[in-house]
Amino acid sequence: MVITFCDVISLIKAGQRVILKANLLQAQPPEKAITTHPAIVAAVARWVRESGATPIIADSPGGLFNRRTLSKVYQVTGMLGAAEQGRAVLNDDFRTVRVSCPESRAAKSFQALRAVVEADAIINLPKFKTHGLVQFTGSIKNLFGTVPGVTKGRYHARFAAVETFSAMLVDILEYCRPVLTIMDAIVGMEGDGPSGGDPRHIGLLLVGTDPVAVDVVAATIAGMAPLSVPPIAAAARRGLTSARVTDIEVLGSPVDSVTVAGFRRPRTGVEHTRMIPRPIPAWVTDQLLASPQAGPRCTVCGVCKDNCPVEAITISNGRAHMDLGRCIRCYCCHELCPEDAVELHRSLLSRLLSRWA
Repeated sequence: MVITFCDVISLIKAGQRVILKANLLQAQPPEKAITTHPAIVAAVARWVRESGATPIIADSPGGLFNRRTLSKVYQVTGMLGAAEQGRAVLNDDFRTVRVSCPESRAAKSFQALRAVVEADAIINLPKFKTHGLVQFTGSIKNLFGTVPGVTKGRYHARFAAVETFSAMLVDILEYCRPVLTIMDAIVGMEGDGPSGGDPRHIGLLLVGTDPVAVDVVAATIAGMAPLSVPPIAAAARRGLTSARVTDIEVLGSPVDSVTVAGFRRPRTGVEHTRMIPRPIPAWVTDQLLASPQAGPRCTVCGVCKDNCPVEAITISNGRAHMDLGRCIRCYCCHELCPEDAVELHRSLLSRLLSRWA
């Protein structure tokens, strides 16, 4: 089912190099609903080819951004087949450049993939998923993948507060300015996303030229108040959205007719912090936010340790150990663990607030 429809041919000009910015978080198969489905990527690539432009599938997955990592991601996620079917190019340019954004609110400059910076247009292809830190990873959050590899971890440390991190995401959005967003909501992810949640059939494609509007509609379909999603709230503070779905022209099925009943939010407790006046004392944060801990599935692969932006993880006695005193609750360890071994432990207060909410 298509909520809104735009003619991609009218947005792309012949001869352009067009980035298809898929969500390729991990080397995981499509049925796990962690990444953008290859059938959607292939279809969009064909449309771009028909317009006389060159489609380039690109993303920077979590962790190292190099040929070995990206080749595995392309293979396991089905992007190799999508590129073949859609006659698309798989990005293999690992160069990065620093771009200047002097009018941005949080990030006056940031490191970005050179292929993205040099492209003529970007089509944003996010996945409909929950996210431990920002609650929902949709159109806005997907563009964080234009930041290369482990540099993303450094930005997590630099913009540790969820409000500041979300402001940085909107800075990247305003720099990238995708011409079209097509959100894969055929099978989304609920619960402890963006990688440890559960697939949930939704049966939708959400398409629009305004990525923030697409996120507002998506959050509403998931049963979330749009302003409870930090990146949408950050966009609203800049006047980019009213965050009211009634202010958005929606073609196709009415939003209230496709809302997903009982869609589960992540259990990190980030939504509870909205009730607390700023600045939030550290001891309050410790009580409200879930603590990541390595569970019995831990294989000591070291991915969590290598990607922790504040070096709060050590490996000893056959298990990863999180120093919760240093942990900034960015949940990168939970997001990037290939074995889904990082568990989220909540305090009694956090569990009670979840029941009350």
